[in-house]
Amino acid sequence: MKLSSKPLIYTPDWLISFEKDVAAGILLSLDPGEVIREYRMRYDMSQEDMGELMDLRRESISRIENGTVTPTFDFVKAFTKAVALIEAVRVERAQHKGMDVYFLENIAKEFGFPREKLPFMLKLGVESYDKKLNKIQKSLKEKKEYGK
Repeated sequence: MKLSSKPLIYTPDWLISFEKDVAAGILLSLDPGEVIREYRMRYDMSQEDMGELMDLRRESISRIENGTVTPTFDFVKAFTKAVALIEAVRVERAQHKGMDVYFLENIAKEFGFPREKLPFMLKLGVESYDKKLNKIQKSLKEKKEYGK
């Protein structure tokens, strides 16, 4: 039996692979909530941010992360798409001074993400990338000063 799906025109292969890796990491883990927490923290999201993104209360996110509630398949599917889209924003930010919002809008559309959530996802992706870049630059500066 072959599963049919719409061809993805805008979504790059690396992003599809990334999405599958995230989903596998969650679904195959003995502690899926911990994996979800790690991704949330990787992107410097609060539980409130994640709740807003997933249309859930902060308490629900906390319960999932603490393992008192098992994430549903629909949650994992939506979460992996959200994380993949944020990763696409970060990569776009790293590769270009300007962001191709049209490209990102089309990826969001192919992922079935609500258009009204895109500005929030752009904000999360850009802020998490910029924080990581600042941390790296600070570390390099400290190493340079230490080496003198």
